[in-house]
Amino acid sequence: MNDLRTFVDGRCFLTGSPFRSMHFVVASTLGLVAFVVDVCVIYRHRETLNIYVAVVLGILIGVQIIYQWWRALRYYSKIRKLYAMRSEEEARAGTPLDIALRIAAGGITDILFYCYGMTLVALILIGVLLTRLEAVK
Repeated sequence: MNDLRTFVDGRCFLTGSPFRSMHFVVASTLGLVAFVVDVCVIYRHRETLNIYVAVVLGILIGVQIIYQWWRALRYYSKIRKLYAMRSEEEARAGTPLDIALRIAAGGITDILFYCYGMTLVALILIGVLLTRLEAVK
């Protein structure tokens, strides 16, 4: 557990804004791309889609993408508060609290990246299938 280089962007990730971390910026960008693809799929296939499918794609998936990002920021804020409240004994790098908080922050970023990636793949697949459906009609 002494190899802390593999954690998300070092200790500066826990002391400043999450946007100082390239991992978090990439995950957030992937979420933004997924949101834009969701809007593009709905707009491109607005005449083919049933109203209920458009609602599911637009509202449920779009709101879920934004809500997930907001929750990640709230959890990150709680981790930062815990990191700021640590005692001087726990302030050294490599202490159990330091490692646990860095793993938690890295886990939030990793899960955000994975969820946005899977959402993006699913939306692209839906867009391709809708394009094929329009070609058949």
